[in-house]
Amino acid sequence: MSPSFQPSGVTTRNEIGLPIAIVGGGLGGLALAVGLLKHGIKIRIYEAATAFSEIGAGVAFGSNATRALGLIDEALLEGYKKHATFNENRDRDDTFMSLRWGTDERREGGKKAGDFVAELKDKWDPEGAKKIGVRTRSCIHRARLLDVLVSLIPEGITSFGKSFEGVEEQPDGSLKLRFADSSTALASAMIGCDGIKSKAREVVCGPGVEASYAGEFAYRAMVPRLVAEESLGAELARNGQIYCGYGAYVVTYPVEHGEFTNMVAIPHEPGETWAWDEEDWTVPASGDDFPRHFEGWYPPLVDVIQQHCLPFKWALFDLKHSAPYYSGRVCLLGDSAHATTPHMGAGAGMAMEDAYILSNLIASVKETAWIENAFRAYDAVRRPRTQKLVENSRNAGLLIDLIMPGIGDDTDAIVERLDSWYHWLWHEDLEVQLEHAKGLL
Repeated sequence: MSPSFQPSGVTTRNEIGLPIAIVGGGLGGLALAVGLLKHGIKIRIYEAATAFSEIGAGVAFGSNATRALGLIDEALLEGYKKHATFNENRDRDDTFMSLRWGTDERREGGKKAGDFVAELKDKWDPEGAKKIGVRTRSCIHRARLLDVLVSLIPEGITSFGKSFEGVEEQPDGSLKLRFADSSTALASAMIGCDGIKSKAREVVCGPGVEASYAGEFAYRAMVPRLVAEESLGAELARNGQIYCGYGAYVVTYPVEHGEFTNMVAIPHEPGETWAWDEEDWTVPASGDDFPRHFEGWYPPLVDVIQQHCLPFKWALFDLKHSAPYYSGRVCLLGDSAHATTPHMGAGAGMAMEDAYILSNLIASVKETAWIENAFRAYDAVRRPRTQKLVENSRNAGLLIDLIMPGIGDDTDAIVERLDSWYHWLWHEDLEVQLEHAKGLL
């Protein structure tokens, strides 16, 4: 049993009956599992893969996300801090990213590629993150965060190789889950944490709520520290940067305690409507794809990315909709409910917020017979916030691509708009949000 497992002391019907099924063993599903276990809730995790695994490199957390980790379980926050990477310069403790020009400004006498624009920083509570032992912005390799979460999950409660296919309510109110291997399982309730291509979402929202292509795709490079420093200098290699350009941007930040600099380059397709015609969302990229999109950009940056660029490009999708996040005893969490583009570095953090709120609401209702009340309250407080993030994140991409209507390359207006969105994002009082949700029970 996990060392952080602290049963509530109250015997609930769930403890002696059917478990709550968590479909999906990614970051969001496991964070929810940790939260429910801490409250003594009986669960079962169903993961499609043959083992826990995460695809991707770094994931960024703002102050709201790290606070959520500690609220779920202090052991989760402590494990996170052991692996987190921060801006190396201590005068950047309250800085999320430094904003720079990626190309020359398109006006006479304008800024040059590489020039500094502004610090995107916590101007409102710069000491808040330090109080819990982190800084305004931190980054962790997805695999390291997964390891921390798995260390808090007891053995024997996860079934692997279980690709969810559907669910049926039984006459007694329980749920029968069906999997692709023809097996079934009974549960008192189900929470779909199966990502942006969620099958659980169709159960909850119907077939019409699907992720849509955002008109953007990403090139990725993981650059060893010494190479990044030789190309860009220590200041740029060891601290998070966003390079703005006309129709694209590049983000770079240190990961793995500074041993590597993760670099992601994201061009935006012209026009206002787009279609992704490929069946897969990750497709091969030819050697001249990346430089073609970033011709005329800051040469040291383009050169080092091209040298280390992976031979793929990743299409960006998000999930903006108004459908409830629950139906009966089935609920959605994380990307299955509100997948977002990465432009505010907040997608995984929102899943951590979800896990804190939902685990506490489920614990509050005591019996799974009343769990729909918990799901309803969760939807009431989480759907407005998470859907606002989906919208803000799309718009943030337009801002740093210098193509937001009415703003363009006005960097003062860009910074002002980003500041307002980061204030909203980082300084949500999750404990107040939870009390509001409990009032709806």
